[in-house]
Amino acid sequence: MTMVIVVFWQIISRVIFSSSFPWTEELSRYLMIWVTLLGASIAFQYGAHIGVEVLVMKLNRKLRNAVQILASLCCLALFAILIVKGIEIVGKSMVQKSPAMTLPMGYAYLIMPISGVLMTLNLLDVTIKSVRAKEAKKE
Repeated sequence: MTMVIVVFWQIISRVIFSSSFPWTEELSRYLMIWVTLLGASIAFQYGAHIGVEVLVMKLNRKLRNAVQILASLCCLALFAILIVKGIEIVGKSMVQKSPAMTLPMGYAYLIMPISGVLMTLNLLDVTIKSVRAKEAKKE
């Protein structure tokens, strides 16, 4: 909602004042990055990311489970990299200022480790639910 208001304000200021505020473009860009990565975290919880299930569904149950475990481990590795490298980038970029708003750039990059943690938690939650569903199905 904040991004919509900021972009709307930028458009209105261009029309009325024939000039826009430089901070509006920068803020809307950073908000878009935050919304995208937070949305990716939420989408992970609901299985809304694109996947190639056609090939996996043709496999037998044991092989399908192995592929799902391998995919989860790959995701976990990616999330770990996102968290570790994100923390490094945040730490290094806190001294750097954004051009228009003069805020530390670390705040813009802070979403990297945050989304990595959220996606890791969602991966664990989805995995636990999947294991419980399989156990319930066996009984």
